[in-house]
Amino acid sequence: MSRFDAPVRAEGDGYVIDIGDDEAALVRRLIGELRALLTDPEPDSDAQVLLVRLFPVAHRDDEEMEEEYQRLMREELVQSKLTAFDTVDSVLAVRRGEEIDDGQLTAFMQSVNSIRLVLGTMLGVTDDPDADEVTPGLEDSPEYHLYGYLSWLLEHSVIALSGGE
Repeated sequence: MSRFDAPVRAEGDGYVIDIGDDEAALVRRLIGELRALLTDPEPDSDAQVLLVRLFPVAHRDDEEMEEEYQRLMREELVQSKLTAFDTVDSVLAVRRGEEIDDGQLTAFMQSVNSIRLVLGTMLGVTDDPDADEVTPGLEDSPEYHLYGYLSWLLEHSVIALSGGE
């Protein structure tokens, strides 16, 4: 019986992201699409809706404070995501299968999760345990399967980073 090698795992003093060429190209393409959404100087209302989960609400009960928070923090949050995207792009383009450090794995996790959050918005995923996992009818969509794949990658990343098996 062959041994399962997780797609993301601790190895040596670091970590290895061991996914196929097609999967790496897909993640890099999705990062590029998300980068375009984040850097669009005039995003349409659909793009704004897709990105809402990337910018958490800090002041739910005070609209004025929330606007000020978003004004002050949004650019920093965007820049942080773009920096993580650059790291992941270089890791998946050149270093896939080679040892990476904590910062590179963290950037990978943040990037994969950002893509998941946008897909989750598209699919109608909520935190409500009583609601359907996704909008009915989308369970067999390519987006839902992609959401599952990215969730699987994220799970293995968290396990690797936390020292689990």
